[in-house]
Amino acid sequence: MSTNPSRDVAQRFVQVWNAGRLDVIDDVAASEIIVDYPHFPEPLRGEEAFRKVMEKTYRFFPDLEIEVQDLVAGEEKAAVRWTYRGTHTTGEMFGVEADGTVVEVSGLSMYEIERGRVVSDRGVVDNLGLMDQLGAR
Repeated sequence: MSTNPSRDVAQRFVQVWNAGRLDVIDDVAASEIIVDYPHFPEPLRGEEAFRKVMEKTYRFFPDLEIEVQDLVAGEEKAAVRWTYRGTHTTGEMFGVEADGTVVEVSGLSMYEIERGRVVSDRGVVDNLGLMDQLGAR
């Protein structure tokens, strides 16, 4: 553990992207969390909406793993630069049926943290790179 509680929360929270880690939502997400990424039609509001999107993500990529490249944290904010890797084994994404393609996608997340819980997760993901790797045209 570091001496920065927000850093510890951010390090724990980013692990939700590892397939099967819904427990992280229970541990460090605020019940009214807002999750906002450009590929969502609108921000996700509340832990249940976030949980549903993560369950769908795990179905697409059941072996999804995230690696933290950089993590910087202040008192109530943290920035995480990350890369995730996974195999598209189920479902259709961007008009492409799953065929076992392994993808590697990078992004950046900004967390707002209050009382040891993430209240906001806003970020960007290289979805153009993901689409290219999947063969979406």
